[in-house]
Amino acid sequence: MENGTEVTDDRPRSPWRIYGLIAGAIALSTLNFSLVFVAFGDIEETFQASPGAVSWTLTAFSITTAAVFVPAGWAADRFGRSRMFLIGFGTFIVGSLLVSLAPTVHFLIAARMVQAAGLAIESPASLALVLDEFPVERRSTAVGALGAVGGVATAIGPAIGGALIDNLTWRWAFFLNVPLGIIVFALVAPRLPRTYVPDTAGRQPPDLAGGALLMAGVAALALGIVQSDDWGYTAPSTVTTLTVAVVLLIGLMRRSGRHPSPILHLPLFRDHDFALGSALSLIVAGTFAGTFLAFVQLMSEGWDLSLLQSGLAVGMIPAIAGPMSIVSGRIADRFGHKYVILPGSLLMATAGIYMFVAVSEERQLVAVWVPFVLVYGLGVGFAHAACQAAALSNVGQARLGIGGAMNRIAQEIGQTMSAAIVIALLAREASIIDGIRSVMVLLVVLSLAGAPLAFRLRARGSAVPTTA
Repeated sequence: MENGTEVTDDRPRSPWRIYGLIAGAIALSTLNFSLVFVAFGDIEETFQASPGAVSWTLTAFSITTAAVFVPAGWAADRFGRSRMFLIGFGTFIVGSLLVSLAPTVHFLIAARMVQAAGLAIESPASLALVLDEFPVERRSTAVGALGAVGGVATAIGPAIGGALIDNLTWRWAFFLNVPLGIIVFALVAPRLPRTYVPDTAGRQPPDLAGGALLMAGVAALALGIVQSDDWGYTAPSTVTTLTVAVVLLIGLMRRSGRHPSPILHLPLFRDHDFALGSALSLIVAGTFAGTFLAFVQLMSEGWDLSLLQSGLAVGMIPAIAGPMSIVSGRIADRFGHKYVILPGSLLMATAGIYMFVAVSEERQLVAVWVPFVLVYGLGVGFAHAACQAAALSNVGQARLGIGGAMNRIAQEIGQTMSAAIVIALLAREASIIDGIRSVMVLLVVLSLAGAPLAFRLRARGSAVPTTA
């Protein structure tokens, strides 16, 4: 085994057995993603907080995950993927309990950061555990299957959250993670494999100062975007905050190029498809958080649906996209990732153009929403999971933990920025409909920007696995 020695329990097993064990925990963690968007308005009312303040329940979550992913990926490769998976999942459960009990918005944000840290520790380990079991030529199928679990969970999350919030409070939507999480933990823990690949090339601890630079840089960038409408787009505070963000992120890149165990493992970017896949995760897959938030606002504020109805409506998107991730993974394994990401990006852009033209203050679920969801959901299903699969297609097995973490950093930064920009756009426009149109412009531009990158991806069979 490259860069390490394989340690195994010597028991034959189907790769789908490990997938099934991991899928339950991934589903529960993903439920949390879509619950937040439905709870957004009620959290504002509970704490009498501004949208900008409450947006940090999203922003702080994404920033924390981005900062913790790479150290977590390093730890999974170094100390064992099953061990780190259980530590992360346990931390996520504790964070969920703290969120449900939060007495103030600041406590809530801090509790969300605990949740995020748990998810960031769990995620690279869970991905590596599954990919360990599949041959390299079937990695896209595995990633697509994981995407399908996330899609189904994201689909039912808004409905569950909406029902709980309408009948109880938003706190119950998060507390639900606790008993379910304990059950999943008890079922999964004794059944995980003891196999892991120690990374002998990476025994030095990761660059924690680099992690601090990453967290501070992304936080400053998000703060500048979220507050730009209140501060003014050319106000000294806005310009200063964004300048600080750029300086910190440039410093991170320079430090990562010199440090022996950097927070950003730059040698991975020498691989053609890893670099392109990570860029696509940033600008294509990274748009989902912002657009999902915008559609929840459209349903609840623009079209005056209940939270349960809003959850069911927006849940149609991942309900279509999730199963399509399995199909796109199999196509990518056979022909190459460009053949799913490119049409997926074009479908997303087409859906955005349609919604820009068709949306109005009149509630039009059948005439406007259903056609949009069919096209957009197909686009998301083809493109999003495949972006991650493309990035990891040539990564050596001993680097799967840190490679998956690096790619997720790109996607989390995209999610952070898209949510921050969407919140600013919705606050700036005179009506929610005008805000949705602005968000659709953003969706179209980013989707079309991803198309030429997807076209440059290699066809299946033309790449060589990297050990960087």
